[in-house]
Amino acid sequence: MPPEVRAGEVVPIVLRLENSGDRPLELYLRGRTIAFDVVVAHPDGHVVWRRLQGEIIPAVVRVELLGPGEALELRGEWDQRTSGGEPVAPGAYVAHGVVLTDAPRPFTTDGVSLRILPS
Repeated sequence: MPPEVRAGEVVPIVLRLENSGDRPLELYLRGRTIAFDVVVAHPDGHVVWRRLQGEIIPAVVRVELLGPGEALELRGEWDQRTSGGEPVAPGAYVAHGVVLTDAPRPFTTDGVSLRILPS
């Protein structure tokens, strides 16, 4: 996601899964289309939005094979609204992505800083 956006702009989101190893990698991902969450929070950890909040994710497992150096990109967007539908205020936020797998723990990205500037 970009480091800064103006208030009210749609925030583009890209999660990239890359095989940095030297052998093919099998990924067992959930959902008919690959299910991934994005969590946006204040720097203190208070969550303001989750992409998958209230969604039902099918228990379908999808197998993706990534060769060495290959990547899979998952795209989404955030309309700068809370999970309750209210616009968020300008300020600092932290976002991280979560890719659902068949493992007990999903793949989770490091946090990315986002600053929403006044419009």
